[in-house]
Amino acid sequence: MVWGTPLVVAGDVVPYDPVLPAKSLCQVAIARLRPTQFAVGYREVDERAKQIAQKSPKKLKAYVEERLPLIVIGPGDQPYLIDGHHLALALLKARVTSSVEVRVEANWRHLSPAEFWTKMKEHGWVYLYNNRGQGPLDVEKLPKTVTELTDDPYRALAWAVRKRGGLDKTHGSFDEFKWANFFRSRVPIGSQPGDFDRAVEAALKISHSPEARDLPGYER
Repeated sequence: MVWGTPLVVAGDVVPYDPVLPAKSLCQVAIARLRPTQFAVGYREVDERAKQIAQKSPKKLKAYVEERLPLIVIGPGDQPYLIDGHHLALALLKARVTSSVEVRVEANWRHLSPAEFWTKMKEHGWVYLYNNRGQGPLDVEKLPKTVTELTDDPYRALAWAVRKRGGLDKTHGSFDEFKWANFFRSRVPIGSQPGDFDRAVEAALKISHSPEARDLPGYER
């Protein structure tokens, strides 16, 4: 696949248009997507980018459709990404496409910025904590593009623990950030080779502890 080429668009998938109603499928430039969080786990992005780079166009399209990013159309006709930040960044890093298929969850372009962000918070579609778990921060400080997302190693730790069966996959927005903050004060992550793997082992042990029982996806 040539860099910059959109993934195959077919059926009811149309180019992005700010008047699209909820449940529409459309193709949007990744550079245009506005993040609703401050950070991602770079380790997850890097691993997914490697996997993506090895896929055929057909398999890549199926991969994206199984993990369809979700957007809300907001004031100024902006598409706000509410799920799929890691995937969008991994697609760019793999240099396989500059656009991605997404599903519109809501179209609130008619709202004022204040009304828009109130509804986003009510639906749990924005996460206003930075890569050190500090917040809530002002929505005006959110990154403008996915390439501005910073690295939260504890978000990557939560992802790695889930891969190892330490917690169930959930469908709640930003659930793995809740686990990241749980691990942040309990598991140190060093900077030497092997430190992250050791952190995963330590996090796996406490992920099943009673003190984690109120977190989403908790398993005894």
